[in-house]
This record gives sequence, structure tokens and C-alpha cells, in this order.
Amino acid sequence: MRVLLEQYEVKHTLGSGLQGKVKLGVDLKTGEAVALKLIKADTLSNKACHNLFREIESMKRVQHPNVLRLLAVKKDVEYPKKKGGVMKVVLVVLELASGGELFDFMMYTGSFSEEIARTYFRQLVSGLHECHSKQVFHRDIKPENLLLDQNYILRIADFGLSALGDQSTELMTQCGTRSYMSPEVLSGSPYEGAPADVWSAGVVLFILLAGFPPFQIATRQDWWFRACAMKQYHAFWAAHSRTAVFSPMAMDLLTRIFDTNPASRLTLPEIWQHPWMHEPMLPDADLTAEMKTRTEKVQAEKLLLRKQKEAAAAPTNSGAFNPFDRNVHRSIAAPAEPPVFLPTISKSGITAYTTFRCVAPSSDNLLSRVHEACTKDVVEGSWKSGEAKAKAKFTTESGDLIDVGFVVHNTDDDSTFMLEVRRRSGDVFAFRSYFQTLSISLQDIVCDETTQVMTKPLAAPADVEDDEDGEELISDEALMI
Repeated sequence: MRVLLEQYEVKHTLGSGLQGKVKLGVDLKTGEAVALKLIKADTLSNKACHNLFREIESMKRVQHPNVLRLLAVKKDVEYPKKKGGVMKVVLVVLELASGGELFDFMMYTGSFSEEIARTYFRQLVSGLHECHSKQVFHRDIKPENLLLDQNYILRIADFGLSALGDQSTELMTQCGTRSYMSPEVLSGSPYEGAPADVWSAGVVLFILLAGFPPFQIATRQDWWFRACAMKQYHAFWAAHSRTAVFSPMAMDLLTRIFDTNPASRLTLPEIWQHPWMHEPMLPDADLTAEMKTRTEKVQAEKLLLRKQKEAAAAPTNSGAFNPFDRNVHRSIAAPAEPPVFLPTISKSGITAYTTFRCVAPSSDNLLSRVHEACTKDVVEGSWKSGEAKAKAKFTTESGDLIDVGFVVHNTDDDSTFMLEVRRRSGDVFAFRSYFQTLSISLQDIVCDETTQVMTKPLAAPADVEDDEDGEELISDEALMI
């Protein structure tokens, strides 16, 4: 048995990050289970020390039922290694959120009802409001950083990227997770922490309700974001309503959160006053029963995946999934990241999609390449020349049947096209396998990640007055076959 400071018994690893590992621990004085964050002291750079101080200071300031509690911080702690010897660590003792990540419930059990989504969003808003009142801005709000305690109460966690408003009123650092970052943060311009957190919270709420993200990244190169930027919310909701159900009040709230102008974006107090926030919620007993059922499914799905990985003995694509496809070939030029597939909820009927930028003589030629890449697995399909779209049903090696749609979009470059691949039905993991096969087959014509390609401007609708009247969204028909 390994014991730190004669108080904390060290058990198995819960997770790991850039700075160190998080272990399950037991406080021998109280008997309470805790999370022990162990950070190697000799690897801490000056910047890392500064970030750690800021994380600890942020958590010390905020004491709230919906924010993870900081229990203790100790430096120069001798940590006994399994193979002998010791190393000096900074020990951060945190409240244990035994209910797991909110992300896991979205990944493995599907979207939530409005009653459950409202419950958790209210808890998120309440916790964030307390943070902001103490001049703490999180800057990395996402489902992975929203934990649940043993009673399934939400806890905001991981303040490693937080900012302290009383030290700097105007923030400059572009940090966080790109898929959840607000447009002003992504633009690289000075921004305020509160509106940026509100935007990220809105993305979380959308995923809670739909099971998939509202857009890939908040830049003008993303068609779904452009709808918000051009205030064409009717097109945004028309596209998404084909694969998820949103109440009018939920759409109204999210529309006002997805205001690209941070000055007019809803504030947390205004969100709290919105009518949707005061509609019915599940009683505590019903919520607990629902989440316990989902917990069992999460555990079963994780066990199944672990067995599949062990059977395949393949180290590829390990680690946590992300509800966003980080390598979607339509974001701004940036350092290439490992291709990670956009997953969605398994067998839930929710669409998953991704996009390639491809070089081809024509849209028909591109679709022909796609057809050739998967001909042997096609059960039935519709491949018509001149329509720039197709659909087909495939069987996988495991016998799964998936229905896939393809849409080719033009760009300003006549030799470059955007190929959208969308799962219409079927198991998402089977679609994921198909996506990987298609990626390999098309690798000779897929544009390099650092090549910037802008979408081709189309005529703006007559009823929209906008300075950028040459820019328009793809039609609703093009978004899905």
C-alpha cells in the first residue's frame, strides 16, 4: 500500500494529462474517496508553474455546489514508484466525481430529454455564474470537463486554462478546445472571458439536446457557423432539425447564445431569466433512476469496446472520442492534427458526418472515385451523374448495414471540391470503419490540411440584408440527401 503524507492511500489511475496522472485515493483520516492529481515537480516549466498556480487560485476562489472542490495542495511530496525509488511531485487533492464525465453519457447513451438537459444546463450556468462573480473565467467548457458526483450532480472541473479577470481585464490567449471556442477567441483578437464561456456553454447545451455539435468550428469556413454569422438562423435550424428535435423555446435560447457579437450575446443572468430555463425538470428521484440506467449502459459499452480493442490488438484510434471531427478539412489553416473520426451516439439514429477537401476534374469524377472505393460492399445505391450527390447502402466485414449520403460542394478553385460524407442510418462504429477505409482510398486526392480553401460565394437571398451579400449558405437540400 502506497500512502502519501501519511494521509492519502494511492490506488489505481483514473486518467492522465499533459502535466501528470490522476489517481484514485482514500483520505485515511476521513475515509473519503478523493482524486489525487500528481504533477512531476522536475518537469514543470515556468509557464507550467504559472498555469498550475492559476488553476489552484481559481479553484480556491470558487466554492459552489456545481464546481469541483479543491481539498488540498502540497508541494515537494515524495511519491513512491511501483518499481522502487521516489520522485518529487506536486500533489493536488480534489473532490472525487464518481459519476464520471458528462461526455461519456452523451457518447454512449444518446442525447438527453429537454428536462434532463435543462437540469444540467441550469447547474452549469449556476456554477459558471459563481466563477465569473469571483473573476474566474474557465475558457475550456466542454462535456469532458463537466463531471458528475455520486448523486449525478454536475461539477465544473479542470481549471488549467482559466483566467483571472482581476489580473487582466482583456484576454488575448487563444486557448481551449477549438470546437467549443467562441468566434472572437478563434479570431485572435482581444476578448472578454464571460461571453466566451457563454458561447462554449451554448455548444454544450446543443450537444445535450441533439447528441451532435452545432458546427465544426466557429469560423466563416464552416457552413453551419456561417448561418449564425449571417443571422440566417432559419437555415441553421432547418438543417439541424432534420436529425434532432428542438422545442421553439430551446431554439430561441440557443439562437441568442450563438450571437457572433459578444457584446449582444446573452449573459448568464439573462440566460437564467429565459423562459426555457424555467420549464419543467425531472424530479430528483426520476433523474437519479435515469442516470443510473445510463451508467450501466456506459459501462457495458466501454467494456465492449475494450474487448474489441484487445481482440484486434490494434493501438490505433485509442483514447477518448470527441463529438467534433477535428480534421474536417474545412477549418482555417492550422497545424495538422491526427485524423480523429467524428463519432456520435452508437445505434441512436443520430447522423454523423465529416468532410474532405479533394482535388478532382469534376464533381462526377470525384463521386466516381468514391463509388470505385466501395463498390464491392455496396448493396444498393443511387449514383447519378450531374447531380453532385449520391447515396448508397453498404455492408461491412462484420455484417453491419449502413446507409451513407455523399454531397459534393464547389469551391472558388474549379479543381477543388468539398466532399461531405454523412451517415443516414446504421451503426456509427460501422460507419467509422467505413470512413477510415474511404480515407485511405482517397488519400491521393485529399488536400493537405494546411491548404486553405474557401467555399464558393453564392447569391444571397433577396430578404437578407448583409454587407457580405455575395456570400450564402449551401441550400438545405444540399445539406442532406
